[in-house]
Amino acid sequence: MSGGRPLRIQIVTQYFPPEVGAAQTRLYSVAQELRRRGHEISIVTAMPNYPSGRVQPEYRRRRLVREDLDGLRVVRTWIYAATGRNAIKRLASYWSFTLSAMVGCWASGRADVVMVESPPLFLGLTGYLYARMRRSRFIFNVSDLWPASAKELGIITNPALLATAERLARFLYRHADWVSAVTPGIAEAISAADPRARVALLPNSVDVELFQPVSDPAVEQWIRPGETAFIYAGTHGYVSGLDVILDAAERLSDRRDVVFLLVGDGADKPRLERLAESRGIANVRFVPPQPLLAMPALLSASRASVVPLRSAKFFKRTLPAKILPSLACGTPVLHCGDGDAARLIEQGRCGLVVPPERGDLLANAVLRLADDRKLARDLGANGRRLVEERYGWPRAVDAWLSQIGLDGHGPATTPAPARRDSGAAE
Repeated sequence: MSGGRPLRIQIVTQYFPPEVGAAQTRLYSVAQELRRRGHEISIVTAMPNYPSGRVQPEYRRRRLVREDLDGLRVVRTWIYAATGRNAIKRLASYWSFTLSAMVGCWASGRADVVMVESPPLFLGLTGYLYARMRRSRFIFNVSDLWPASAKELGIITNPALLATAERLARFLYRHADWVSAVTPGIAEAISAADPRARVALLPNSVDVELFQPVSDPAVEQWIRPGETAFIYAGTHGYVSGLDVILDAAERLSDRRDVVFLLVGDGADKPRLERLAESRGIANVRFVPPQPLLAMPALLSASRASVVPLRSAKFFKRTLPAKILPSLACGTPVLHCGDGDAARLIEQGRCGLVVPPERGDLLANAVLRLADDRKLARDLGANGRRLVEERYGWPRAVDAWLSQIGLDGHGPATTPAPARRDSGAAE
């Protein structure tokens, strides 16, 4: 820590390891970076259940668990586990942890700073109330503009519920000591929703020591010799729009050397498996969730990583966290989308971009990289260089601490709203 006393920082999140996912990896990395700077870090989280919607066996029928995870003090509390597009069950899951997390906060002890991850939006209430009772600073970390995303995707359609959620979001933006955003686009949207909000940027980043080009013979259980693999690694959920990969795979069924790996789990996985079987798509392999330490080798062995998103306006402001580990492994990204993520890939010359939900254009991009190994290698090298220079966690956390005045140099001033023309690379 560069000056000042170590702080007790409590991170409240519904998602955390041993769950596998972008949010879990990001928050674990942030917590470890803060710990390396001498701060005392505690985590209040739910019993592991994501993305399957089932609590992992060793945590079932338990109300509160205390454990140590690589030097982090973790308190886990009960949750009604649910996933998928059933809005009532998802809201019940969110609210169950919103309530039980308050018990976890008190069990975790006093904190100088309470940092809450959103979504779920409602968890911000827990953090706000606990921080005020403890006279702690309250930081609201926004990685998805909820309920805007739920509204646009049709997950929540009740006007009264949407209006209530929007009012809650504005309340939390206004009353947080700082609101953190993971992209400049999200930062701008928060400032537009409430110009009085103090907004800082904590962008998605990557552990460049863990994620780097490596080889491991173990990957041959999924990628056979002579095959050219294109990998999707992440949650199999509605928002990802993984149908586009099945469409591309079906169009390339005559290319026996090209295979698609869908690595992970999620509410949409059973439907995708049934769809692939009914359409006779044999060049797609559904790979179960893999340990974090196994992912660099799988990414490195793939010709490219496919990162699709559905066609929705709010996705223009997102930078899918799964892009950066792929680039760190020297693996170019095929992105089906537009906005911040597309600009990052195009400006960094580290992959190819096609419009969302266009299986024909994705198939063409796959063929281009399958038939041009040098192009894929050059794009991958550009990606590795980009993350080394701009997207390592130490740099991101240092800049964030400076913005919010927790770097030991006194209070920070409110930053100017993020410029949209800066792109996701800022």
